[in-house]
Amino acid sequence: MQTLESPFGDVALARVPERKKQPLRAWDAADEFVLRHLADEPLADGARIVLVGDAFGALACALREHDPVVVNESAAGAQAIAENLGRNTLKYLEAYSILDLETLTDPIDCVVVKIPKSGSQLVDILHRLRPHVHAETRIIGAAMAKHIHTSTLETFESIIGPTKTSLAEKKARLIFSTFDYALSPGKNPWPTVWSTHGVTTTNHGGGFSPSGLDVGTRFLLDNITTFSHLVPETGEPVRMVDLGCGNGIIGLRAALHLTASGANFLIDAVDDSALALAAAETSWEATLPGIAEERVAFRHHHRLIEVVDKRSVDLVVVNPPFHEDRVVGDHTAWDMFTDAHKVLRPGGSLVVVGNRHLAYHAKLKKVFGMVDTLASNKKFVLLQARR
Repeated sequence: MQTLESPFGDVALARVPERKKQPLRAWDAADEFVLRHLADEPLADGARIVLVGDAFGALACALREHDPVVVNESAAGAQAIAENLGRNTLKYLEAYSILDLETLTDPIDCVVVKIPKSGSQLVDILHRLRPHVHAETRIIGAAMAKHIHTSTLETFESIIGPTKTSLAEKKARLIFSTFDYALSPGKNPWPTVWSTHGVTTTNHGGGFSPSGLDVGTRFLLDNITTFSHLVPETGEPVRMVDLGCGNGIIGLRAALHLTASGANFLIDAVDDSALALAAAETSWEATLPGIAEERVAFRHHHRLIEVVDKRSVDLVVVNPPFHEDRVVGDHTAWDMFTDAHKVLRPGGSLVVVGNRHLAYHAKLKKVFGMVDTLASNKKFVLLQARR
C-alpha cells in the first residue's frame, strides 16, 4: 500500500491483486495530472462527474466528495476501488460497465477517460458517452504521453468534437475535447459479430482480438478435435471451466464437442472483464440458444478459486494473457495455473495454449508435476497438465 498525495487530500491505495514486493503503484502520473487540473479549475458544486478506466480507484478516492460515477470493466479494478475507498474510510461507490453508460439519465458535467490500450475500446467508449455530454461538459482524456498518438486525438475529434492536448507534465498529458452538436460521427462500429469453427461470436471494442479469431486460440481449436477425451469418466456431468473466456468461443466449441459425444456438461465461463462476459453470453445465445441458461455460469471475477469450489472441476481450458493492460508479465498466468490446480478433481486436466517463448511447460511442471505436449509449432505450444 502506498500514499497518493493529492490536492484533494492524501489517499492510501493498493493494487488488486496485492503481491509481495509489488513495484507498481495503484496510480500513474496521468492520474496526478488530472487531479492537479481539477484543483486548478474546480468543478462546480453538485457537478456530475464520470470516471472511465480509473484502474484502481485513485481518482474515485480523491474525488469522492463529488460522488462520481465509476466505469471500470475489470473485476480486479472494481475490487480495488471498493477496498481503497474502505482504506480511506470513504463511502462505497459501485463500478459500472461501459455497457451501463446507456442507462445514465442525467447529463454529465465532467468526464475523465483514462485512455485504454485498445483504440477500438476508446472508439466504443466515446460513442457510448456522446449521447450524455453537452456543450458545457468538460471532456478530459488522460494517459502517459507515450500512449497518446495522433490517432488518439483523431478519435476524439471524429466522435466528440474539437480536441487539443496539454503540454507534458511528468511524462503525462491531458486531452481536452469540446462537444460538437453538429458533428455526425456515424454508428458505433461495436459490437461486431463473426463466425468460425461453427460458433457465432459477439465482440466488443477492447475485447481480446475483437476483429477475428486470435492465432493462439485458432491453434488450440484446430488441434483439439474432441474435448471428451480430456476429462475422466465419472458418470456425472462434465464440469468444465472456460477460464479467461473472452467472447466464449472455447467453451462453446467444447460444448459442441461434448454434445456430439452424448456427454452431459456444466461450464463456468470466467473472465475479469465485464465486456468479455457480456460478449460471451451473447455468443452462447447465438450459437446454442437456451443452453446457457441451464448449463453455463458466467462469473465476473479475476480469481477462479474465489468463484469455483476446490476439487470440483474436470477440465480447465485457458489461453492466458501475458500482460495486464500495458504491463507485460506472467503474474496473471501464474494465478490461473495455481487456481486451476486447486479447483481440479484428481485426474482432471488443465489445457493451456501459449507462445513457446513463455515457457509455460516449466511453470506448469512446478505446479502440477505431470505435463504433456498435445501439439506444437514454431510459435505455439498446446499443453495438458494433469492433477
